[in-house]
Amino acid sequence: MTTRPARRSPRPETTRPAAREEVLLDVGAPAHGGHCVARTTDDPDGRVIFVRHALPGERVRAVMTQKTSKIWRADAIEILSASPDRVEPVWPQAGPGGVGGGELSHVALGAQRTWKRWVLADCLRRIGGPDVAQAVTEAAGGTAVSVEPLPSEVRAEASEDARTRALAGTGTRTRLALTADERGRFGMHAFRSSTVLDPGRLPLAVAAIADLGLTERALWRRHARPGSRLEAVAPSVGEPLVLIDGRVLTAEGRAASRRRVGEVVDASGLGLGELRYSVHADGFWQVHKDAPAALVDAVVRAVVTGSPSGGGASLAADRVAGTSVLELYSGAGLFTLPLAAAGARVVSLEGSAQAVGDARRTLHGYDTVSLHAGRASARAVDELGRLDGTPADVVVLDPPRQGAGREVIEAVAALGPRRVVLVACDPAALARDLGSLLHSGYTVRGVRALDMFPHTHHFETVVVLDRH
Repeated sequence: MTTRPARRSPRPETTRPAAREEVLLDVGAPAHGGHCVARTTDDPDGRVIFVRHALPGERVRAVMTQKTSKIWRADAIEILSASPDRVEPVWPQAGPGGVGGGELSHVALGAQRTWKRWVLADCLRRIGGPDVAQAVTEAAGGTAVSVEPLPSEVRAEASEDARTRALAGTGTRTRLALTADERGRFGMHAFRSSTVLDPGRLPLAVAAIADLGLTERALWRRHARPGSRLEAVAPSVGEPLVLIDGRVLTAEGRAASRRRVGEVVDASGLGLGELRYSVHADGFWQVHKDAPAALVDAVVRAVVTGSPSGGGASLAADRVAGTSVLELYSGAGLFTLPLAAAGARVVSLEGSAQAVGDARRTLHGYDTVSLHAGRASARAVDELGRLDGTPADVVVLDPPRQGAGREVIEAVAALGPRRVVLVACDPAALARDLGSLLHSGYTVRGVRALDMFPHTHHFETVVVLDRH
């Protein structure tokens, strides 16, 4: 999802048909957002219906869930002709009529990555345009960009144990959010709805969170009222914490004395050893247990070599000493720390004052770093992007899901850095931002897509661009 999806209130209830309406659909290609493009079997050239819980090539019985003048949506409720990529869902409660957040759990994990590769290529072509699609394809060696699994999925899929293979992609999330229903029981929102449902077990959560019994134990209900928000955090250092309406609790439900957690990122592949971070318990951090290390490796390599891939080669002999970096949407310093540790001069900008405070604590020993709180804008880029009057050598952007936007991208291009490293969690926003950069004189040099959100439609893309 940026790596930093904005917190939002639950979406309003979908505009549903007045009466239950079922249709037979022939399912086509995936579409951005976890749907497939489909049409009714008796009108193959008719109106497009976006159907969830289906797979390309299937014929399904579906129930209409939304009909407006602009869009029709449906959920597949019976599979009449199944795809060979269909598997038993690892999270049945995220199926038709269920909770959001696991919309691809009925798809074999390898096929999920193919799905995301198709969506990325489609967004680049349809939203970015032919120039963007061609530039990315050329940078990927003449083919569509593959979406790569993270290490834990690689190990699980290669296991000799059938159950381990079947559960690949589960047990990876170190952060989880729940909401209390009218009885005070914690659950998750139904898709595009404010209704709170029982999610059953929590298969995507790491064991330290799953073992807390957040949806079953009365222990947690005693701290709740209708609408209460619960956040569970399992850091890489120390015991998990549970936050309910801002109160911080231990795994035993007692008031906790600490409001921060420690995170450790292994950057030994870069020659930087272990990186240690201090983050507020309710602050943003990448949710997949492998994601921080994977992103740090990709971004630092991109800054130094122009490629987000490195095959494990150490950069110990090729530091970025003296390189000036402007980092936008810098969060709690995930990339700031390794760039500073490698010798770069970094000026960062982040909209969350709390996250900037976390970064200050993490980077207190580095005098080559200047941390700023504020909104990313053209003016901010112009003011912060010149160290000693000279434009930054490299700009690193990790915007939220809506992307950086034309104003910021054009300001970055006007600054004139020799290299731009763009991290995106939304392929549509990526396509728009890339289009602006290409039209401003930049060339795509490298691209890498990472499947950081198994069993959902989300993934992360890192793109490196150099100035002509």
